[in-house]
Amino acid sequence: MKVTYTGRHVDLAPAQAKNLELEFGKVGKLLDNGKGEAQAHVILSHERHLNHAEITVPYHNHELIGQASDVDLFTAIHAAVGKLEAQAIRVKERWRDGQRSPANNE
Repeated sequence: MKVTYTGRHVDLAPAQAKNLELEFGKVGKLLDNGKGEAQAHVILSHERHLNHAEITVPYHNHELIGQASDVDLFTAIHAAVGKLEAQAIRVKERWRDGQRSPANNE
């Protein structure tokens, strides 16, 4: 999964970015299709005492968005990834079930 970061008043160290790449690996396996690699755009911002994380992924003509806020930056990112993963599973199940048709045993 190709991940791009945008930080508003927040900078990530290369080691932190690499650690987050592993976090996105599981979601990437869900979202990668035969057409190409999935892309995610992560927006990190800091406001007073809260860190905000917003992750946007285009998938099957939908925008999957995971948002979370927390005092700790990485807790916010992990929560946003969890929400994104739940959305990806839900959309993938709907897409899969819409493609199936009942077998005619006549």
